[in-house]
Amino acid sequence: MVLLAASPLAAQDALDRTNPQGLANRDELQLPPPDKVRIEVQPVLDMPAAGSGDGGTVDVGAIIIDGLVAMDRAAFARVIEPFAGRPLDRTEMVRLTDAIAARAREEGYVLASAWIPEQALVGGTLRVRIDEGTVDGLRIEGSDDPAIRRQLERLVGGGPVTLAALQREVLLADDLPGVWIRSTRFEREGTRRILVVDAARSDAGGSVLVATDGTKPLGPVRARIDFDANGLISPRDRVDLSISATPFDPEELAFFSARYTVIVNDAGTSVGAFGSWSRTEPGAYLAGRGLLGEAWQAGLRLRHPLMRGSAHSLWLEASGEVQDLRQDAFGQLARHDRIALARLGFYGYGPLAGGSLQGRATVSQGLPVLGATGTSDPLASRFDAAPDFTTLTWWLNWRRGIVPRVSLSLAATGQFSSAPLLIGESFVLGGTQFLRGYDFAQRVGDQGVAGSAELRYDWPRALGGVRHLQLYAFADGGTVSNLGGGLGGGTLASSGAGLRTDITRDLDLDFEVAVPLTEERYDTGDNSPRLNLRIVQSF
Repeated sequence: MVLLAASPLAAQDALDRTNPQGLANRDELQLPPPDKVRIEVQPVLDMPAAGSGDGGTVDVGAIIIDGLVAMDRAAFARVIEPFAGRPLDRTEMVRLTDAIAARAREEGYVLASAWIPEQALVGGTLRVRIDEGTVDGLRIEGSDDPAIRRQLERLVGGGPVTLAALQREVLLADDLPGVWIRSTRFEREGTRRILVVDAARSDAGGSVLVATDGTKPLGPVRARIDFDANGLISPRDRVDLSISATPFDPEELAFFSARYTVIVNDAGTSVGAFGSWSRTEPGAYLAGRGLLGEAWQAGLRLRHPLMRGSAHSLWLEASGEVQDLRQDAFGQLARHDRIALARLGFYGYGPLAGGSLQGRATVSQGLPVLGATGTSDPLASRFDAAPDFTTLTWWLNWRRGIVPRVSLSLAATGQFSSAPLLIGESFVLGGTQFLRGYDFAQRVGDQGVAGSAELRYDWPRALGGVRHLQLYAFADGGTVSNLGGGLGGGTLASSGAGLRTDITRDLDLDFEVAVPLTEERYDTGDNSPRLNLRIVQSF
């Protein structure tokens, strides 16, 4: 076993805080709020005017509804009862058809229309015609990509369309790699109802990020290049590549990840493979310790939309992966962890308390297979960690407008564990998400919770110089603890303020001042604020 000097960081802290896998994955942000797709569902077919003749009254006995496909006549009994068995004038017949169409729309058939055709009443029976709302054709404006057309043609010629079915297919088309649906509407071509979709698709894209949120041994300036390509092998696949490094000291941090995802059916199910490799060689005050870390990760992932709508969506997520971490000190192996695990969880969003709630919950199960590190392994990051642990990890984000331009964002995250954990699955306080006043891995443990509150002010076209400016102030806090004999737990709080700007459509600049409140930062040994600058150029 290699012994390290205890100042300014203990050996365990130095290894934990320079863990290459954790440092690379710390940039995996929570998903952004979903973009809204404008879906217009107003009926567009011109129906004949109700009634006929000279505009007088008609003695009506029974009322029969014709044209039903998805619904049955019993569903309209309550609606037609007030109009049956009495004289009706033209105004009342219009009210009758409106009520019948409204009843169908209550059941989700938002394109439904009803009218009274020309007829001679036999025995006082009035026949009302209904169109529950079918889609007779599809026209795609912009990018008429075969993958988009295939997804949306499921709505055509298949019977009456509900709002839920319309939203699901449009949003599943929007989920296709590189696709965004700008809007939908209905138009009339003779007696046919045509769904018109304004769509676009990008074959490739990416971004370059430069940030100052690293630590002295691994940064503090970091750069990342992300690239994605769509439709390489299949019209519904995507390749994502990411490279991260410390540009001024390239040997300190290097990270590469790749992911391949393909949507395998019209229900939106996607499967994929992912992998990453990372390397650290800390400098600054850790340069004399001879630390060298290397990590890799590989796995398979599945995602399926259980519910897909404009207001509510829910996905099932499952994956299996292997993580491997090696850290050397002075040329000798000081730590070797391997974790094999399976994950199952849900991600979704929906309205709540006048705002929008977004969240994810994941259960992870460690597996004693593929050479997973066992209990009491002398090279393990935790001697008492078992390979067959179970954790529940979750995060929530709720946003709501308060007054025009002012909004509130509340976020929380947490982890619960059944057993001590190796460092790769630990819960961390500090970094860019929670406890922003502290450096990454200021506190580390098996389980914990953290929360933040952020008050925001949106300023479009601020000073005439940027497309959009958001000013904000935040406070966050959290606590982490360890099971068994683990070290590194504690409670932290911080606060600060900053701004987020869209200088152009493709250039963003964020700046934040975050102040530690409860203890000194390990990176500086004092309570100096973190100054986080982030610039992103998309292409």
